[in-house]
Amino acid sequence: MTKDIVQKKAAYPTELTEMQRRFCEYLIMNEGRTTRKEAAIKAGYAEKSAAQEAAGLIQNPKILKYLQARSNEINRSFTVTKNNYVRRQQVLSQTLVDQGKIEKALGFENLIGKATGQFVDIHLHGNLNDITKEEKLQEIKRIRELQKDRIEAAKEITIEPEEINEVSSSSKRKKSGKQSVH
Repeated sequence: MTKDIVQKKAAYPTELTEMQRRFCEYLIMNEGRTTRKEAAIKAGYAEKSAAQEAAGLIQNPKILKYLQARSNEINRSFTVTKNNYVRRQQVLSQTLVDQGKIEKALGFENLIGKATGQFVDIHLHGNLNDITKEEKLQEIKRIRELQKDRIEAAKEITIEPEEINEVSSSSKRKKSGKQSVH
């Protein structure tokens, strides 16, 4: 019995010209802030014929497929997850610490603690004199159980060591004024 070899297709067409690819990238990166004509001009098309070129380009099936695939790829990278949120707060906090603004970093540290379940705001409304001692003890027990559940959930959040190194190395580069090119 033989198996057919299935080749994976590229996520988006690779047979676009350089100018077509630049047109698409400019449209995607400036979505809602630019016109197709302006994107065509920035891609290198002649200013006189940019509107006609843009109209033709936007009807090209290869370009439409590229725009769709590339937009999906970029949108996925901006998806907010708990890990992304915590990582972003850590970067912001570390930047402030590096700048010597430790007091301002406390706000970000508080957000990190809340996001990871380490800090919890509990608001009880009512008069403590209106409930019995037994009800108070039951409420304290319930809150402690809730806190245990939150701590367990926070343990599921993992930040890989290379991500921590990436955060600290990027803050060091900013501090020294050097920037790396990827």
